[in-house]
Amino acid sequence: MPKTIDDIPPCAGCGKCCHLLVELDDRVDDVPEELVVEHSGVRCMDQHGDGACVALDPGTRMCTIYERRPQVCRDFNRGEALCRRILSGNRTPLTDFELGIAQPALP
Repeated sequence: MPKTIDDIPPCAGCGKCCHLLVELDDRVDDVPEELVVEHSGVRCMDQHGDGACVALDPGTRMCTIYERRPQVCRDFNRGEALCRRILSGNRTPLTDFELGIAQPALP
């Protein structure tokens, strides 16, 4: 897993986080409807067969709807726990500590 921020590639052109399933929030998200699919009643960004978001340009690895990208994409931060997990290839769920909602136990 990357240890420092310098070990993490710049967001522009990486696109690894664009292979996660993105659930849309109708209260805040305004993405083009042709890019949306429904899974068990939940609206999500559609994905290609390889799991890539349909809004990810395969050549540039940049978002084609950047100004209208979902809020979850806006909130994703380079170098945070989920980013590091994705880059390391670890797909296990994050712990509450990694999500920042719990503190480590003190000895």
